[in-house]
Amino acid sequence: MYGVIDTGIAFGNHTTGNTSAWKLNNGNRAATRWGLKGREDLGGGLATIFQLETGFDVNTGAIVAPQAGRIFGRHAYVGLDSKDYGQLLLGRTWTIPFRYGIPLDPLNYSLYGLVAQDSEFAGHADNMLAYNLKKGPFEFNSLYSFGYEAVTAAAIPGNYRVDKEVDVGARYVDGLINVSAFYTQRQGTTAATGNQDERRFLIGGTYAPTSKTTLYAGYELLLNDVATTVASQPSRSMFYAGARYYITPFIDVAAASYYTSYRAFSGHALSSGLQADYLLSKRTSLYVNGTYVVNSSKSKLSALGAAIPAVAGANQLGLSVGVLHNF
Repeated sequence: MYGVIDTGIAFGNHTTGNTSAWKLNNGNRAATRWGLKGREDLGGGLATIFQLETGFDVNTGAIVAPQAGRIFGRHAYVGLDSKDYGQLLLGRTWTIPFRYGIPLDPLNYSLYGLVAQDSEFAGHADNMLAYNLKKGPFEFNSLYSFGYEAVTAAAIPGNYRVDKEVDVGARYVDGLINVSAFYTQRQGTTAATGNQDERRFLIGGTYAPTSKTTLYAGYELLLNDVATTVASQPSRSMFYAGARYYITPFIDVAAASYYTSYRAFSGHALSSGLQADYLLSKRTSLYVNGTYVVNSSKSKLSALGAAIPAVAGANQLGLSVGVLHNF
């Protein structure tokens, strides 16, 4: 059994109605969750594995909204793991953008990092088959979902494309360098949008020139013609770069900028963030996060994520302070 509890105070201005918002916010630094995982050795280098994990709001005790009432919305899978032939997983788990995004984000998946630029960096897929193979520093990952949002869509006879997702990715990680690339495609969740798709391409990496410093950079392209999601996820290009530095073994700081250029309309956004962590122990830390988003006249990228949208064309400041505990 394991988990993470993270809560703190968050502030954002120029939200809907051009107002400011203060709140006790769950998951400013990392998503609050708990889970169970296990492994049984079957002999000959083969094992069966499972993982069950749910996200929740520590401030209310409720299952968080993005999991749509699922008891285990973050992970619910069983699979086989071979030291020679890789892993085969069946159930619900991370998409490849989520799997690859965590080590590529300079702000380490905080409230203001990659997930704020594209929510699919925290994506999950229902009804999936995933295959993962790691050989030395090389890793290959693939995922096929028969219905990635089963709570809102069901298989439609004669229309196999509805609600389907295909992800493929590869990366090279040797300790100093991480070079990653992926492609993901998912179809609309209705009969009318089953032949429409969201396609994402990413190439990114990290480099650690010293034991205290890590540099980050990446590029993502989103092409979306799904009528039901194009408003919230318009076609765009996103570039980012950043760095993390350990001042001491107990204090680290990070800075990053994410530039988004929209293809569906004339607009852009620049989100720049700072982050500092102070480790009270191996399991508990205090943090401070801050970001400032500059939106062009038609852009409405929010510093606080899609749940608290920004006013179109308004610049936005986001701040959060809190405490994180691992168990």
